[in-house]
Amino acid sequence: MMSGADDLRAARESRASAADRANRPGRGDSITRMVNAAVYRATHRPAPSAPPAPPRRSTVEDKPKPLGPDFRSAMHTANARIDVLGLSELRTPDGTIRYLDIGEGTPVLLVHGMFGGTDAALRQLRPLVPGGFRLIVPSRFGYLGSSLPAGATPARQADAFADLLDHLGIARAAVLAVSAGATSALHMATRHRCRVSALVLLSPNAPGSHQDRQEMPRVVARTLLGSDRLMWLLRHRFPARLTRLMGVPEDRPLGAADRARVDAELDGLFPVARRAAGVLFDAYVSNPAVNDCDLRRVIAPTLIVHARDDALMPCWGAVALSETILGSRLLVLENGGGHLMLGEHPEITPAVQALLRSIRD
Repeated sequence: MMSGADDLRAARESRASAADRANRPGRGDSITRMVNAAVYRATHRPAPSAPPAPPRRSTVEDKPKPLGPDFRSAMHTANARIDVLGLSELRTPDGTIRYLDIGEGTPVLLVHGMFGGTDAALRQLRPLVPGGFRLIVPSRFGYLGSSLPAGATPARQADAFADLLDHLGIARAAVLAVSAGATSALHMATRHRCRVSALVLLSPNAPGSHQDRQEMPRVVARTLLGSDRLMWLLRHRFPARLTRLMGVPEDRPLGAADRARVDAELDGLFPVARRAAGVLFDAYVSNPAVNDCDLRRVIAPTLIVHARDDALMPCWGAVALSETILGSRLLVLENGGGHLMLGEHPEITPAVQALLRSIRD
């Protein structure tokens, strides 16, 4: 049986082989490769032969402070909520990755969705993970200070995840992703198959013809997302419109718990300016690129959870996803509460935790 050090060494050798294939003559721009290689040599610290014990957080604040009553105080609070996380930084050939490393145990990589970041992954995904797991929580390309490299793709984002695992001395990890984060998670599961011990996809971005439609011209999106003040105005003057953009069904009555959840997610959009580059990347590059992912290469045990009434990502996309990934399990929420899966769904947490515990046992 291979030791943890052997697993990590094999993972590094696999990464080196992939890098060698990517740098063969005729692939990509040679000058770009030379520059990336120079940056890599100057900044990359190879993972040691045995998993290290880097300093990590034991916990973070469970419930962030609500935003203030006016724009100025709200932006102060929104920025403070991010700054207090104390995100670590890793330099890679694709720039900086900002992340949290929390707890001890079997590693789980949490991958946030659009308008997210490390804070959103903690808010939406951490409650599903039982005790005894180590949480690796990066901000993806363009979010909360993580770089958006030129020519970024979700495949390169998956490679950046692998770089992060290398740095932390982790050979294999479960991957838990939500919404737009599913694209890079799927690329991780196909490009670095032996490093993904399990895959959980919640309301996932999925392949299909729906990826061809664009809801908003890019110039309008760039203008709107570049202004926290404009988004704050929209959030308070036209909250129903933003709520629909988050995938909440128009005809769904919202009780107190659902309203509190929606308000938390609306507050969680801010500061938008620190997420705008990532949102644009997701909307116009990463989400459509899920059609380029060869799902037949996924070998990790996979759980897919999707709401029947999801207006953002049609349920038939999740069905097709489950039919393509061999051996995957699909859990459809018949009264699902849209993309956010509002309401009570006691079946979700046990299903996720059962899969995670199966890789630990």
